[in-house]
Amino acid sequence: MAKFNIDRLPRLARSMFESQSKWGDKNWKDTLKFHAREINILLDDMSIFDLWKKTLGDGYGKVGQNLLPEIYMDVYVSVHFACMGLYKQSHVCLRAELENALRLVYFAVHPVEYGWWRSGKDFFKKKDVWAEDYRYFRQLDEVQKFQQACKNDGHKVDVFDAVRILYGKLSQYVHTGPTTFITTPDRFAPKYRKPEFGKWLNAFKETQKCINLILVLGFTENFKKLTLPKKKGILKKTGDKKVKKGLRKSIPVKFVGAI
Repeated sequence: MAKFNIDRLPRLARSMFESQSKWGDKNWKDTLKFHAREINILLDDMSIFDLWKKTLGDGYGKVGQNLLPEIYMDVYVSVHFACMGLYKQSHVCLRAELENALRLVYFAVHPVEYGWWRSGKDFFKKKDVWAEDYRYFRQLDEVQKFQQACKNDGHKVDVFDAVRILYGKLSQYVHTGPTTFITTPDRFAPKYRKPEFGKWLNAFKETQKCINLILVLGFTENFKKLTLPKKKGILKKTGDKKVKKGLRKSIPVKFVGAI
């Protein structure tokens, strides 16, 4: 087996390796110097996807087996990029995570279409599986029951209006608007920037809440079979008080006290 030897690298390859290693190491340390506790909390929160994996199990065949690990890797790499000062790429990963969560819900009950999608069939050319303005998801009974429960409590909650807005925010980094550049006029290499880290952190939290809400509504029957502590653990990740209250009424989930 070949062993890595930096002295054997061609000049340009070695130069890039050394420079990338240097600024990557510096940015990680600068980020952790100010945000180690926050990063640790995010990594701990990501364990919720282990619970989702166990909850859905092998009941959805290759759809779950392929998409759940991809969702986890999207969010994991987003954290890595953010700690390296690559904020544009970290947002792109969050959009991919959101897309794959939506695909998981859709393809779980459309295994034939999943095979078409994986093979790149023209059926999905220039469109995504959930139709314009997320029409497929808006028709789901659990989504409508949840939104009605919120309305009955005096709160207007439109799950997929929120998804559309979030997706638009994350897409700014895919299409590279002027506010999402990696470089600055006085610096070529990425660096830790507190305001940009803060924007990513907020987007990260919003994306995880959105995805967990989508998964609860998309896999309600699986959710119902969980133990009460596990239900509470997932509900904590779904949003603010009105969202949690709406879910407790629409599913329903009964227990004493707040989450």
